[in-house]
Amino acid sequence: MLAPRKRLLPVAVIVTLVIFLALNHREYNHIYQQLSSSININAAAVPDGAPANRTLGFGAVLVVSKEGSDRRHALLQAANVTDIDLTIPKQPVWTEGDVTSFKNGVEKSVQRGSILAWLGHRNALQWFLDSGLETALILEDDVDWDIRLRSVQIPLAASAARSMLPPPKSYLPSFNSDANRTQYWGDPKAWDLLYLGHCGDYFNEVTYEGLKDSVKGFNISDLPHVMYNDPSLPVKSDLHPFTQSLFEAINVPAHTRIFHRSKFPLCTFGYAVTRAAAERLLDDLAPAKLRPNGPKAFDVAILHACNKGSGTPSPTPKNNPKPHPDPKLRYKYASPGIRCWTLNSELFHHMPGHSQIAKIDEDQGRTVGIPPVDFAGQTQIEVRNETTNIGCGFWGGAFAFDNEDTARLKFLQEEVGRKGKCLKEGKDSL
Repeated sequence: MLAPRKRLLPVAVIVTLVIFLALNHREYNHIYQQLSSSININAAAVPDGAPANRTLGFGAVLVVSKEGSDRRHALLQAANVTDIDLTIPKQPVWTEGDVTSFKNGVEKSVQRGSILAWLGHRNALQWFLDSGLETALILEDDVDWDIRLRSVQIPLAASAARSMLPPPKSYLPSFNSDANRTQYWGDPKAWDLLYLGHCGDYFNEVTYEGLKDSVKGFNISDLPHVMYNDPSLPVKSDLHPFTQSLFEAINVPAHTRIFHRSKFPLCTFGYAVTRAAAERLLDDLAPAKLRPNGPKAFDVAILHACNKGSGTPSPTPKNNPKPHPDPKLRYKYASPGIRCWTLNSELFHHMPGHSQIAKIDEDQGRTVGIPPVDFAGQTQIEVRNETTNIGCGFWGGAFAFDNEDTARLKFLQEEVGRKGKCLKEGKDSL
């Protein structure tokens, strides 16, 4: 069992193997070396039980994080222990002019923190498009994940995605054909956005009292989905109360996740996008200016985009019943919105505590309430001492290490990150 380490002062320290390097490029901070194999993966090269690569099967894992964020250090330490490559696109210093331009004269009362978060996500999306990569996973910098993310959870989730989003079959043999290649997360032409980190997709709005009654009568068979066993998922009684209610309503067995078409996803803790989706979000679905009667937060803009795309099948047949409204763009974009899928329960969740948006608004004298999902999970977090819906995470500092302590880092990488041993009091094995 490891004794918890005192939380270190936030410093942007990057650990690559046993060498500590501070990388500060002109355009972005690049954490680790990206692997070219994260783009196209041959089916035969994805054996059952093999861990995901260091970018979790995507072209890159990007982090939305402003310069000097006090949350970055803990994130980098978790990435080191689990051997995950992170890229942190450098954000501009947003000015009052940027905020005013974004408001577009539409809404004076919109939260300043929400605007800055929206701009940060757009910055990451633009970096992704400029990179030329095919897919990217975008994380917020306050997320937590399980120590078995790369070794167990991602391989299982990606297998479920491939089962629902396989590449189209071709009977013309060709070395470079899609028939001879399998994308780790399924055919990127078949999906636009994957919700891997969220604060719930409960099929409808939630209140402080819980899920709406309409969810209780929902038939999961009406929704494209696949269920699969994941031994790393906490027991039902340790899941968030709203997640428990949802899983009971739709009869989800213990230690089981669902990969399904999105219904009402909340929050953008961790989401994967294709190039087409990133273009749509930047150009017209989540633009850099508020619109009359439009969403006032980036995650709500994504929700609206998913709702617009819910009528478009994924994968999308040639006789698409709900195509893009502009015939000239249908060769490029399949849907009026974006085709979204949710992993339920999530793999990434924000660590307990105030969000960056709340902190910014509190600094301006605004009273910030606790969202219903966070409010409902408060007591459970205190009892479990773990982040919501995560079995053995990094919140609390049990797997922290001093910057110069390479021996401890190597030990954590092997015993915790690779072998999946939860070396916490009362959790020496899972």
